[in-house]
Amino acid sequence: MIFRLIIFAIIGIVIYRLIGGKIPFLDRREDVINDDDFTKIAPTSECAECGTYMTEDDAIIYHKKSYCSNECLEKAQKRIR
Repeated sequence: MIFRLIIFAIIGIVIYRLIGGKIPFLDRREDVINDDDFTKIAPTSECAECGTYMTEDDAIIYHKKSYCSNECLEKAQKRIR
């Protein structure tokens, strides 16, 4: 009798897991570090005028060069003229 209960329990667990169920004491993975968190770094570029690094979203692109602010862009334009 107990043997049949154990067999039915094992079959039930296997079926439950096959349909996507999670067993709390077996599927505890909260302490695993997600590698995707470390690979989500914004690309950076260096200001052509002062050398400050900024994200590419914040950069001002002018003649294929990136600048950190309008001030650096104006300095570069004055220097070119």
